[in-house]
Amino acid sequence: MTMGLRGRMAVTAVAATAAALGVVLAFVGPDLHRRAVDHARAALIAEARLIARVVGPPLAEGRPAAEIDALVDDAARDVEARVTVIAPDGTVVADSALSGAALRAVENQRARPEVQAALASGVGSAIGRSPTGAEGFLYAAVTIRHQGRLVGVARAARSLRGVEGQIDELQRAVSLALALALVITALLSTVLASSLTGPLSEVMAAARRFAAGDLAARSRVRRSDEVGELARILNRSADQLQARITEIARDRARIDAILSAMEDGVMAVDHGGIVLLANQALREGLELDDPVGRHYLEVVRQRAVGELLEEVLRTGARREGEVEMLRGGRAYAVIGVPFPGPEKQPPGAVLTFHDMTEIHRVERVRRDFVANASHELRTPLTSIRGFVEALEDGAMEEPATGRRFLEKIRVHADRMAALVSDLLELSRLESGERAPSWQEVAPAEVAEEVAASFAGPAARKGVALHRADRGAPTVVSDPDRLRRILENLVENAVKYTPAGGRIDITTGPAAEGAELVVADDGPGIPAEHLPRIFERFYRVDKARSREIGGTGLGLSIVKHLAEGMGATVRVDSQLGRGTRFTVILPAARERRAG
Repeated sequence: MTMGLRGRMAVTAVAATAAALGVVLAFVGPDLHRRAVDHARAALIAEARLIARVVGPPLAEGRPAAEIDALVDDAARDVEARVTVIAPDGTVVADSALSGAALRAVENQRARPEVQAALASGVGSAIGRSPTGAEGFLYAAVTIRHQGRLVGVARAARSLRGVEGQIDELQRAVSLALALALVITALLSTVLASSLTGPLSEVMAAARRFAAGDLAARSRVRRSDEVGELARILNRSADQLQARITEIARDRARIDAILSAMEDGVMAVDHGGIVLLANQALREGLELDDPVGRHYLEVVRQRAVGELLEEVLRTGARREGEVEMLRGGRAYAVIGVPFPGPEKQPPGAVLTFHDMTEIHRVERVRRDFVANASHELRTPLTSIRGFVEALEDGAMEEPATGRRFLEKIRVHADRMAALVSDLLELSRLESGERAPSWQEVAPAEVAEEVAASFAGPAARKGVALHRADRGAPTVVSDPDRLRRILENLVENAVKYTPAGGRIDITTGPAAEGAELVVADDGPGIPAEHLPRIFERFYRVDKARSREIGGTGLGLSIVKHLAEGMGATVRVDSQLGRGTRFTVILPAARERRAG
């Protein structure tokens, strides 16, 4: 007895699924043990690092072993592992499972493989017996460092019996999941097979639609028997009638897809100047509304574009030009070529519009950058050359004058070094060479550190430096970048605030996360300079900025640092009343495409 179509499909699906699941089980089973051990090892390393942070300071301070052992016993309750703290010479200082005489009796651990690996590379692990020899353990060890100095090794251990138990649970779960998948596959294949047992009915329905004049009627070919052959004959008959229509539609779809994917704008006109086609890039770039069917003069009201298009229509030759559009001010490189028209009619033309605005902007920025950098370097070099010539002409014979000239040379050399350093930093930021290091950061702590580092310079200049926190929340950011932003802003405030002035560093909450404010009551910035204050080499008072050693790149670096970690920075200033810089930090890391 021949098995029906439904039965064959169900049996085939179940057999294939069973074979696939068997292969999966065969390959996954041995890998479960390795994955479980790796997972346990990673957890132990994390717990060892936690213990290292807890005992690092007291261990470095030389606290008594009993105090460290109590601290380890308390911390071990949270990590669910046996914890041991070992001195650099291998002596066991503390153990969460031992104390007193039992702890002092433990043998030296320096020869243990996990300890040796940790001392060599910072992290080590091994599988072996416990220090007491009672049972098998998985060990993970990390070095304990305090202010860059090795003070010991933290080791976490977990019984292998627990790991084996996890492996058994995983194997049971995988086996149950595979068995359940097999059952579901059997049920689904039966249901699907039942829904496909009516191919003959479908062929008959397609034949009736075809006989009634519906040439789009098709029947899928599922079988190689007489019913399948009948379906193929009907499909071929309809295909021959629709082949040309389908090919035309396919060509049109290809063209539409190509034009839609192009970043350049494309416009095609016939010999009379009527727009036949305008792709999406052109519509968006030139802000066109339904240009097809209208004369090009109504669509692109630009004399240079019209002259180029008319030249192509008149000569039938390729023409090129560059046009700055009146609407929007964007520059385009326009290329026109002939466009074949209908039979016995003159050709039309196709124009492509390539946006050159960004290229021109980048070129302008490059030229300005070269000019500014050259100027900034030329000034100190000229001064250094003058002082050197003066020394060569006899100033060396006068020690006081020679020392003064050498100090001037040192000042200008330091200025050039600072300029080159800022240029390199700005280049790294713009190229994305170094991605932010995302961590949970307390803005108030960073602000406190920066305020403390500038307290001395501010006091020497006679400027009052005040610090306040209004409850700034913790944010996900890059602490190093945030610190550099604040250092640049506070350094500028100290430089430009006169003696007797005041600088306030304030942290607090913001709608998007947290805000940091650096405000001073210095001379302020004129309103006309505020839009360009973050540009490279831009100075409000060029002479004064150079006099106090500024490079003109600090605020540009601040802007790039902030943008690189999803933050924003703005400036508010009133001439004669001071300046206020505000940095808004998002609460969470912004995800960017690509």
